[in-house]
Amino acid sequence: MTQVLENRTDALPALVHTGWADAFPWLIQGCTTRGSGREGPFDLGLFSDASPAWRVLENWERLRAATGQARVVHAQQVHGSRVRFHESGPPGLHISERCDGHATAAVGIVLCVAAADCVPVYVVDAERRAVAVLHAGWRGAAGGVLEQGLRLLAERVGTTADRVHLHLGPAICGRCYEVGPEVFEALGQRVPVAPEPIDLRAVLARRAVDSGVPQAQITVSEHCTLCGASGLFSHRGGDHERQVAYIGVRA
Repeated sequence: MTQVLENRTDALPALVHTGWADAFPWLIQGCTTRGSGREGPFDLGLFSDASPAWRVLENWERLRAATGQARVVHAQQVHGSRVRFHESGPPGLHISERCDGHATAAVGIVLCVAAADCVPVYVVDAERRAVAVLHAGWRGAAGGVLEQGLRLLAERVGTTADRVHLHLGPAICGRCYEVGPEVFEALGQRVPVAPEPIDLRAVLARRAVDSGVPQAQITVSEHCTLCGASGLFSHRGGDHERQVAYIGVRA
């Protein structure tokens, strides 16, 4: 398990895993940031009221154009473990049924989950050229959203865990994320007597290894949404806007 510091893109206010960019030239991957333009924050929160709807839709179109994909997939998230598999479809922004993850092996689609402290989990099967992106808050992690994403790729395209490359993206860090004993219990961790910080990305990394993903193929972002200076939205920091983790197979 390796820590990586993603670099910024030029075309979009976003952070990208440069190691993956070099290893998988066919891959589109990143996590948007709040940006710094005069037009306001680069908010992609379709299901919040932080920014005017027209501005949010403009931002989604900017994301679609910058990734070069025809179809953008998103959903209202419910902190669950449902992951949906997507085939090709009409161009434009597509809102699927409620879920917390998306997977595809089709070109021309960019899959998106929104976050503002929760962990975006990126999954790549380079041999099958199949990808997934998962929204993992503590409830989703406890409910098995990571395992369900791996299971769905296995069922639909024959992915095996030993082939998976997995990245745990920008999220609240293990020093900042203080939670109650019930969260530790739900995640199968040692249960403290009072609230303590927990490193959710470390918990997810262990679950990935337990699912058969080689530790050497797991990377963890160094960016924290709360204490970092990377221009990321943080729910605990008082932000109502949302960034988006995105992934796709280049057309």
